Amino acid sequence: MKKLQPILLPALFIIFLSCKNEHSDNSITIKDFRKSLQPFLHSVVAKGWVTYHDSAQIKNITDEELTRLTRSENPVLRATALREMLDRTSFNHFDIVMNHLSDTAMIVVDVGEFGAQFITVSDYILQDATWETEAAREKTIEAVLTKHNYLQSAYNILRTLEPQEKYYPYVKDIAMRTMPENTNNLNTVKFRDIEYALYGLAKFRKKEDIPAIKNKLSEHIWEISDISFRLMQEFPDTAYLDVLQTYHRQEFYHFSGNRPYGFSGFHSDNASPENFIDALVVQQNESSAELLDTILTTLPKYTCMPDRGNIIRAVIMAIFEHPCPAYTTLRNKIAPKAKEMLKERIITPFVIDSVPPASSTTKRKIHWFS
Repeated sequence: MKKLQPILLPALFIIFLSCKNEHSDNSITIKDFRKSLQPFLHSVVAKGWVTYHDSAQIKNITDEELTRLTRSENPVLRATALREMLDRTSFNHFDIVMNHLSDTAMIVVDVGEFGAQFITVSDYILQDATWETEAAREKTIEAVLTKHNYLQSAYNILRTLEPQEKYYPYVKDIAMRTMPENTNNLNTVKFRDIEYALYGLAKFRKKEDIPAIKNKLSEHIWEISDISFRLMQEFPDTAYLDVLQTYHRQEFYHFSGNRPYGFSGFHSDNASPENFIDALVVQQNESSAELLDTILTTLPKYTCMPDRGNIIRAVIMAIFEHPCPAYTTLRNKIAPKAKEMLKERIITPFVIDSVPPASSTTKRKIHWFS
């Protein structure tokens, strides 16, 4: 845990500032608990961050004590108690989540090899909770989007949530929020959050939203990640060509070599050249053809660009796999190389071991991103 030590003091400061939230009854102190439990509670607070406990000490805390601990004045203790409650079958997990959606105190969570995560107590329990039915999860989603859409969970659920007209006004409001000038505040909206909302808004395929989405992306060219490119790839419009051209001019050739983790799991703050290429090639017009040709001509000159050879190959295959009148000349130009690349592809047969179907008695765990 040495990796977390440099953030301990700032974390404690944040927690001190975050102790007040919408709960007015968070007045329980450590001294209100039995003496034998107090050393453990003090040790949790002293660490300054939330981590998973699987010790006899926390397992010996009674359900009644855990319930009281969720009203602690210290958010680290509240989060620790809620996490343990979600591990116990003696609690109604749905009620736990729904009754603590307004706990906006910031905490620091140990996320293993990823370091530390600054998050609200409410977001913490949402990302760790499970629901017994899709209907129960839907009720939670509705509560978050309509009543607690300041939470980070309201933004990131939009990357997987299918568009529903009843949510449209809320999704648009979230997507169009103004970014605060002071982005150093850990509890403020970041562009990475806005990207999820923009993607969620684009799913509704409303033509009138495209200019606003384009403007948001244009204002943050240096920040757009794989999510924004996925938006432009899956919901293409000629309006996004300006965004792509600007990105090409300002950011494309500055690729660091770090590719995003993927669309699920932790959100990546960067994009790969392939993300850009996939979004550009679906434009299928003269302007995108010209830009693709420019990339093919320019990339060989960037000898220090990481993975340059594979990026060039990605451009060639993208053009080859998207036949259209606008790409006719380009396809003729890259045809020999594309055919050569196709010949290099080796199809290796493999055997899939038969896996017995899951038992019908096994309950499926439904998570926030299920």
